[in-house]
Amino acid sequence: MAAELSRHSPFPCRTRALSSPPDSAWSNLSRPKTPHTLLLNGQAPPQTMKLHFVGILSLILSATCSSETATAPAQESKVAPTAAEADASNETPGLAKTAMELAPASSLGSSSAGASPLEDKEKWDASKGDATVSGRITFKGKAPERKTIDMGSDAKCSAHEKALEETIIVTDGGLQNVVISISKGLKGWKFPKGEGAVKLTQKGCVYRPHVLAVQAGQKLEVSNNDNTVHNVHTFSRRNQAFNMAQPAGAAPIKKAMKRKDKLFLVKCDMHDWMKAYVVVFDHPFFTVSDATGAFSLTGLPPGTYTISAQHETLGTQSAEVTLAKGASETLNVVFEPKKADSK
Repeated sequence: MAAELSRHSPFPCRTRALSSPPDSAWSNLSRPKTPHTLLLNGQAPPQTMKLHFVGILSLILSATCSSETATAPAQESKVAPTAAEADASNETPGLAKTAMELAPASSLGSSSAGASPLEDKEKWDASKGDATVSGRITFKGKAPERKTIDMGSDAKCSAHEKALEETIIVTDGGLQNVVISISKGLKGWKFPKGEGAVKLTQKGCVYRPHVLAVQAGQKLEVSNNDNTVHNVHTFSRRNQAFNMAQPAGAAPIKKAMKRKDKLFLVKCDMHDWMKAYVVVFDHPFFTVSDATGAFSLTGLPPGTYTISAQHETLGTQSAEVTLAKGASETLNVVFEPKKADSK
C-alpha cells in the first residue's frame, strides 16, 4: 500500500508513505486513553474499512500538501543569461524577463505555443512595393556659419584644401545629412539581410560621407586615402565596436553590421575633428538627404507608415503617411535651430 500511494501521488511537495496498520494497532483505537479514538463496538474494523480509512487519510494529507504548494513561494533557481543571450534580447545580464513575460499573449495556454514571432511575418516580396514618398528637408531661419576646420596638429592634414565643419549644412534652405526612414508600419514583413559593403572614406583628413545609412547584413568598409595614419573608432551599441589604427596605404577595414543599431559616432582619435555618423536598419526603406535637402523612399507596399527624419544635433521629427497601391506622396519636413545654434 505504501508503495502504491507513493508511486501514484500527484503532489510534488512532499511524499507521505501510508500503510495499513496491524490489527493490534486497530484494537488499540478502542481504548479511551488514546488521543484519537475509533470505536467500532470494541472490535477491530474489517480489512475493507482499514483501506477506506487509509484512503481518507491520504486525501486529507494530499489536500494539505496542495495547500502548502499553492501558498508557498516557488523556489525554482533563476539562471542568469549569458552575455550572448543578453545581447540577443538587448537586456542587461541578470535581468532577463521570465518566459511568461516574453511569450506573446496569443500563445499563453496554447499547446502550440513556442513558435517564433518571425514565423508569422510574410517574406518580403519586392513586387508588392510600388508606392513612393519623396520630399525635402529644410532649415528654418538663418543657418549657423560653417567654420573652417583647424588641422594644424598634423602637417600632412593641414596641407590639404581647407575643409568646413559639417554638423549643419544648409544650401538654399535645404538641410543635408538627415536620415529619413520608415520607423513604423513594416511589422508584417520579414526582410532579407542586406548585401555588399557601404564605404566610408578618409580623404583630406575628413570622413566622407559625413552620415551613412546601412542595412543589417551589409559590411561597413573604411578606407584611408590620406598619406598619414588614422585610427577608426566606432561607438556602436548593438554591433561590435572597434578601434583600429589604419596607416597610409593600409587595406580597408571591413566589419559586418549584423543587427539594427541607432545612429552612432565614428571618429579618429588622432585627429579630433574627424567625425562621421552611421545608422543600421533592419529593412531597406531609408535614405539620407542630399545637398539640396531632397530625399525619396521608393518601392513601398500600400499601408500607413510613420516616417522619421533624424539629424545628428537637431533631433528627430516624425509624420504619418498613408499610401495606396502605386501612390506617390510628398512630405516636407522643417527643422528649426536650437537656441545655442541661433545665437
